[in-house]
Amino acid sequence: MKLSKENMSNIKKQFGARLRSLRIGKELTLEDLSDISGLHSTYIGSVERGERNISLEAIERLTKGLQVEMFELFVLNDENIGENLEEFLKEVKIQVAFLNKKERKFFLDLTRAIASGLKGLKK
Repeated sequence: MKLSKENMSNIKKQFGARLRSLRIGKELTLEDLSDISGLHSTYIGSVERGERNISLEAIERLTKGLQVEMFELFVLNDENIGENLEEFLKEVKIQVAFLNKKERKFFLDLTRAIASGLKGLKK
């Protein structure tokens, strides 16, 4: 399957929005992230706006500056996660993959408790 220019632009915009979301979530300004990562603030801003392709080296610098794992920059479409069950399950699978056995058991127990509580709300 060949990606169109429109799809490539959409990917850049989604990646940029995710980068911005993580930066703001860490309460960092563009200048803060620039200082930490060694990348110019205008460059980061243009990536956030989906105007640029970004290199793996720059992604690595941003992840270190944001103190996140690289995969976290590629978890796209957070806003729509509740609208698409497949996307939601994919996100859960990615997150659970990085848990150890004890954490997975806790996650499963917690998920069961939440599901049980939600069933009680329907009544």
